[in-house]
Amino acid sequence: MFKLTTLSLASAALAFAALPAQAENDQGWYVSGFIGAGFPGDAELTGVQNPAAGAPGTAGAPARIATDFDSDTTFGVAVGYDTPWEFFGLFNTRLELEYSRIEADVSGGSFNSGSQPFSGDVSIDFFLINNYSDIIWDDDQTVVPFVGGGLGVATVDANILYAGGGSPTPNFVATGDDSGLAGTIAGGLTWLTGTPWEVYGEARYYQIRDVELERRFIGGGANLFNASVDDDFDGSSLTIGARYKF
Repeated sequence: MFKLTTLSLASAALAFAALPAQAENDQGWYVSGFIGAGFPGDAELTGVQNPAAGAPGTAGAPARIATDFDSDTTFGVAVGYDTPWEFFGLFNTRLELEYSRIEADVSGGSFNSGSQPFSGDVSIDFFLINNYSDIIWDDDQTVVPFVGGGLGVATVDANILYAGGGSPTPNFVATGDDSGLAGTIAGGLTWLTGTPWEVYGEARYYQIRDVELERRFIGGGANLFNASVDDDFDGSSLTIGARYKF
């Protein structure tokens, strides 16, 4: 996460420190939206058991919940500004405020290296400040590569269900709604249509720092605390989107 955060901070710092170049004809405000596939990485939630009265578990024992996720849908919207800032006559800066979301189902996992059936889902909401550089070497380009990244906050809402102790139905859950520092790095291609509309495709990697959930016993209608567990969440996405420039 530290490397990702450093890259994103450096990218943002360069954008704000740039000396204005001659303004391009297409500078100004835009709105954008995208949709695509999200690929959450595996999570390894770890903690120490401290069961409440009546909850199964051993105080001081480890709680390790390995969780796999299916690929699923991601979508987002942004408002941005195409600035007059330019680096090396090549890199043209855009700044954005973005909201985006990834949703995914739990595909499998294990508790303390055992073998248990898993189910449930996770959703992630991102609130990001992005800095992109469009790579323009010719005024007549119709396809423009871009690179960049963002920093912000992401909220993870998880319900990771599994059956322990030979139970035929889920009797434990790793659950919660927690926020952490989020960072992204991204790259893609924009197709200039000759109108205010632009179409683009993007590949992205994201990471969310220190997400904390609760492991709870829910067998027999109970809802009893067992342990706090945490991990960094990461993953990637492939999206297609459109921008409208004012």
